Amino acid sequence: MNRLGIFVEGYTESVFVEGLIREIAGRRDILIDQARIKGGMKRQRDFWVKKESETVKGEPASTARFYVLIVNCGGDDQVKTRIVEEHKNLHDKGYWRLLGIRDVRPKYKREEITRLETGLRSNIDDTLIPVDFILAVMEIEAWFLAESTHFPRIDPSITISAIKESLGLDVENDDLQARDEPEADLKRCYAIGGKVYDKKDSRQTIQALDFGGLRLLLVKRFKHLDRLVSAVEDFFKLESA
Repeated sequence: MNRLGIFVEGYTESVFVEGLIREIAGRRDILIDQARIKGGMKRQRDFWVKKESETVKGEPASTARFYVLIVNCGGDDQVKTRIVEEHKNLHDKGYWRLLGIRDVRPKYKREEITRLETGLRSNIDDTLIPVDFILAVMEIEAWFLAESTHFPRIDPSITISAIKESLGLDVENDDLQARDEPEADLKRCYAIGGKVYDKKDSRQTIQALDFGGLRLLLVKRFKHLDRLVSAVEDFFKLESA
């Protein structure tokens, strides 16, 4: 079984990543487990896993060729922390690679991205399986804004022209990585149709996304999204290795 671990900052990222993986997986036989880690050095650590299948001695009981563990770390700064904590354990279990996904804001400013990237790479044990960090600049909602076909699926009145007229924002052509607060932008777009975007309950938005278009087209606009898609595609190439 080929194994991939993906550590994300919260609920929205975990649901988004699962949708992207299923899009790229296609008809391949795959298991995806969602996990959440709480606690740490000063209090009891809880690693909770919602299993997609039965397990034997804590391991997936399946003949599936591919297995993905998505870990909700409960915060931006916890992504690297949890990866460092689990790196050796998942290495020993035969994982292929670990990915960490987090927003840049609110803790970091645009001019601090290089410092953030450097900090994420520090103290990673290079003798173990590879670890790659993916940054959503400035927030993952920039990717949602760019996937403009989803707006009418939220409400028919949220059109590209209505967004331009109301907000002066061209979601098809503007550099959305240059937007300081993409989540706030997305909320304003939804308000055009009387709808609400809630990061803690974003499943409706993610279900409305065209993952096929996102995978093929939006990677040209977001280098970190391109890295994420490429890593998952490489994972599924292991079947012929």
